[in-house]
Order: sequence, then structure tokens, then C-alpha cells
Amino acid sequence: MANNATIKYYPVGNGDASLITLEDKTTIIIDCNIRNCDNEDNYDVKSDLLKSVQYNDGIPYVDVFILTHGDQDHCRGFKKHFYQGAPEKYSEADKKEGLIRVDTMWFSPMIAEQHSNEDEDAYQQEAERRLALHRKGDARKDNPGNRIKIIGYDGSADYKDLNHLRAIPGDIVTRFSDRDQPLFSIFIHAPFKEHLEALGSDKKNSTSIVFQARFKNTSYQEGFSTLAMFGGDSDHTSWCIILEKTKKYKNEHALYWDLFLSPHHCSWSFFNDRPQEENPVPKKTSMEVLDYKRRNAKVIASSKRIVNDDDNPPHYEAKHEYVKKVTESNFINTTTYKVVNKIPQPIVFEVTSQGIVKPKQSEGSAKVIGGAGLGVVNSASKYGNGAI
Repeated sequence: MANNATIKYYPVGNGDASLITLEDKTTIIIDCNIRNCDNEDNYDVKSDLLKSVQYNDGIPYVDVFILTHGDQDHCRGFKKHFYQGAPEKYSEADKKEGLIRVDTMWFSPMIAEQHSNEDEDAYQQEAERRLALHRKGDARKDNPGNRIKIIGYDGSADYKDLNHLRAIPGDIVTRFSDRDQPLFSIFIHAPFKEHLEALGSDKKNSTSIVFQARFKNTSYQEGFSTLAMFGGDSDHTSWCIILEKTKKYKNEHALYWDLFLSPHHCSWSFFNDRPQEENPVPKKTSMEVLDYKRRNAKVIASSKRIVNDDDNPPHYEAKHEYVKKVTESNFINTTTYKVVNKIPQPIVFEVTSQGIVKPKQSEGSAKVIGGAGLGVVNSASKYGNGAI
């Protein structure tokens, strides 16, 4: 009997690292914040990934890596733990290091222009290597480890000659790493053209990739079993535009959610400008986004422990607003939800036909608790006009 799809949120403090595993074992990483794996206070994300992904001739690989934006706490560890370079040059030394090959990268040109750190630089350099293969018409361009998808619009760099690789807001992606997924799809919300105006401003987090991941359990199912929203560090200005455009183009189906990863680690910036003391009233648009929750919906705060102090994010007031929408029991913090031997453990949800998924508890007390929930489903039908 096939495993169900799972969504795993890693405990990485103030940072993001999530793993979707589909029923056919396709894996999709959304951001990474792989900290010092030898620190006894940290969950060993790298070891867990090596237990969760598939292998080809002894080479660990993830099917898709989606970097929502280039902040260090969303791409930390990419340079050290993920393989960069021509896949045919992957060596025995790379295998001993456990370098994970990325079969398909999702790359936003806006991300590259907004952030600079060694991990983001490595991500961009690898993306440019892959894009060059397409520009040259290299026969290897569609091989695993060379694939790439451009997300959103161009800034100063020009990728118009590669529009066949592009997906924009309003598009629904149903093909992942050269395989159609009848039970899984992604609706892309952002970044959109308006974000080009934010380049060079203090609104760089507005350029995050935002998407709705949609899961089914059977191909004949009319609706979706689970809807999960990912938005990096997107702020209230982004969500205002997302709400406006999605409604304008009659794509409100893409606003519903069962799981909502709170943007910017439960920051007040989702609700209004910071500091919260000067902008204490949440924007109506942000509150409306939360009203698209479905029954028993849950908010996930990928952050350190949330306390009422001035060390933000996470913002205590932001948590309060989320709790008002979903109740205390449906607000889940990655640092405190499940702790074994003083080490926070991943939160894993399983996609079932029963509607809202429930946390899938892993047994054990080791620092790394197995592959914690493999399996996963999905793909989707092409509806949505792609006009956003």
C-alpha cells in the first residue's frame, strides 16, 4: 500500500526549512537553514535529509529545491551540504561528504538582486550554470542535476530568451523534475511585477516566492485533501497585492489553506509595518487572508520560542493575532511543539482523505528520529488563468 504525502517542518530556530515528500517519493525542499549539525542543541537536519531523500548509484538527491528568497536563514548550508556543478562530475569524495544533488532548482531573478551571502551566491552561481546550458542548447540541459525553472519576472538581468523555463504568478505547476504529478500541484502567487519597484528598497522581503501547495489522494477527487501555504518572509504589502490580484482574476481557490507557514518567523510584518508599537492595528487584508482557513487549519511558526519580549521576530503580538484566528491548539511553534532530550523535533503532517492533516508523531528519542514521515502525493489540474 502506498504511503501518503507528507509535509515536514524542521525546527531551525528563526529560519525556514521544509520538506514535501510525495507518494512516489518525489521530494521538494523549501528553503534550508542547516545550522551546526554537531551542536547538541540543534536538530540534525542534514542527517534527516539524508534519511528522507532518494539515492541514485549511492548519490543522495532531492527532486526540487525552492528558495523563497536569499536571506541567510533561508539558505544557510546550501553551499556546504548541496552539490554544485556538473552532475557527471559528482565524485566519491562528494559522496563521502553526503552532498545532496538538486535535480531541479527553482530560481527567482529578483532574489539574486536582493540578497548577498555566500549561500545565496552559491545558489545563484549554480542557477546561472544551469541557465547557460539552456542558452547553449547543451544536450545535458534536461539531465537530473541540470534542470531549472525560473519563477517570476526579471530585474536588471534579462532572461527573456528562457521564457520557456518560466512560471509566473497565476500559473499552476503540475510537473516536477520532469515528471507529471496527478495528485500534487503548486499555485504560484508571487513575486509579481510590482515587486520590481521594491528592488533596492527596504521592502526586499516582499520579493519572496509565495505559493499554495495542493494535495489530493485520488485522481477523481474534486477538491484538495490538503492546502499548504508557503511565503518566505513576505510582508503585508505582498499579501495585500496577492489578495487583490487573486480575487480580481477569480482565483480565490488559491487562497484557501489548511497549513499556513507564518511569514518571517511569526513576524509582525505580516500584519503591519514594524515596529508593532507604532503600527498596532493589523491590516484588514492580512486578516482577510487568514479568513481563508479551512476547518481545523493550523499556523506553523518556524521560529525560536515565542515570548513576550523585545527580541523580535518572533513577535508575541503576531502570535496573538494568529491564535485569534485558529485557536491556541492550532498554533504550532517548531521549537516547542515536540522536544526529545531537550532537542526540538520536526513537525510532520500526513496528507489523508479525511480533510485536514494531523501531526504525525515519530517514535524514538535519538537526536535524529529516522526519516520522520516519508511518502507524499500530488499533482493538479490546469485551471487558473495565469493572468495575475
